[in-house]
Amino acid sequence: MSLEPPPIVPREFRAAWATPIWDRGFRDWPSVAGLTPDSQRAELRTLLDHASAIGLNAVILHVRLAGDALYPTPYAPWSAFLTGTSGQGPSPSYDPLAYAIDQAHARGLQLHAWFNPFRAMLPNFAGKAAKSHVTRAHPDWVRKYGTQTWIDPGNPAARKYVLETMLDVVKRYDVDGIHIDDYFYPYRESRTVVRRVRGRRVRQRVDLEFPDESTWRKYGKPQGFSSRDAWRRANIDDFVQSLYRGVKAIKPSVLVGIAPFGIWKSGTPQGVRGLDAYDEIFADSRRWLTEGWLDYIAPQLYWPLDGVEDRFRALDTWWRKENSQDRYVWPAIYTSHVYGGRDPWPPAEIADEIQVLRQSSAATAAPPGHVHFRLAALFADGDKLATELSEMYRDRALVPAFPWLGDARPAAPVITIDSSATGAAQFNVVPGDSVRVRWWLIQTRGKDGVWITNLRPSGEARLAAGAFGTSNPDEIAVTAIGLTGIASAATVIAP
Repeated sequence: MSLEPPPIVPREFRAAWATPIWDRGFRDWPSVAGLTPDSQRAELRTLLDHASAIGLNAVILHVRLAGDALYPTPYAPWSAFLTGTSGQGPSPSYDPLAYAIDQAHARGLQLHAWFNPFRAMLPNFAGKAAKSHVTRAHPDWVRKYGTQTWIDPGNPAARKYVLETMLDVVKRYDVDGIHIDDYFYPYRESRTVVRRVRGRRVRQRVDLEFPDESTWRKYGKPQGFSSRDAWRRANIDDFVQSLYRGVKAIKPSVLVGIAPFGIWKSGTPQGVRGLDAYDEIFADSRRWLTEGWLDYIAPQLYWPLDGVEDRFRALDTWWRKENSQDRYVWPAIYTSHVYGGRDPWPPAEIADEIQVLRQSSAATAAPPGHVHFRLAALFADGDKLATELSEMYRDRALVPAFPWLGDARPAAPVITIDSSATGAAQFNVVPGDSVRVRWWLIQTRGKDGVWITNLRPSGEARLAAGAFGTSNPDEIAVTAIGLTGIASAATVIAP
């Protein structure tokens, strides 16, 4: 009997952020602070079920919002977004991050841990921070800036603390990635002042200066910086480079992803003007890309395709042209703007943006990808957006491989049928050689000729065909996926 080879599974990064912070009427997880642990776990399972059903393959989970943590750690108190009280853990006790990782992997989803590194307190935080919170444990590191409360990136000890907080997660958890977005120095704020102009009192808006004079004098000037702005950028550069090197020293296959503001510098590319992340929040994100201090970059292209200055397409093209290290450019899209109040986008806008990004990737022969902000928006309003995207996500996709992190190809796995099993076919899978395996890609073909694709963690060695949609398949094909996404040849058997 000749066996039919399984269909090739496409590669595309399909991710969404999940956070308890409110936006456009959404909270992802937890939906409200203070739920019981059972309710939190149930919500998380539902969220991940939706992510898998929609066709995503990665979830970027917010685990540090502002000097806090949604997991147990000596570096920060429990988040009030989880339990309602800063420093108070869930009762009965459990580890939300460990649970999220296990549940995501059981559904074939990567789990990336998302951090806001230097934000110390959210502007609308109404409670009292725990004694272990950075604002109380290290008040000398903290700066009040307008409505913002910030950890000063200019203080080397503060940067080291934030870095250790993130690396601790890499050491202790089986995360697939570490992720940061666009909170480096705070976005600029201003205040109204009254001045006399030609004898008249005039109200004017004046930009506030981030209050880092003491750290500038102590650490910036002695290093020879003539410009405080250049020193601030150097602080963030040091943090990003140290984060990348630190993650790779612990677990080389753990991904580092960054989602900067979509415009690197106003006027670049020509004709695109807007908020200047280079000069306002001191984020030289183009340098991080060109230096290779990340594995994927998700510039926030939060504009519609027919928007002013053609920003979406122009910036997508520009970021790809700057990618001299051949990292992955997987833009972020503003999915929740479909529910955007006075100016909501039509659901088709999101599908159209994904199609444009796929065409851009094809033009540069790069694996496609995108990140939705945010997960709850995809299944709101009767799964309106999920339905809109159903054809685009019809075929399951694997996260692209990262060969610069290791290009060892696993051998084809060894499959043995469990002859003692009754009923549905059961089989055992083991690696074909010593190359470490992260996932089993399992494809089963039923009597109708249709192949069903699933992804399972490599820790599962005993599997039942019924769990993959076909109790008694004509064929079973298993492919080993290595730690960096490199795939083996498929082993195909007829049970």
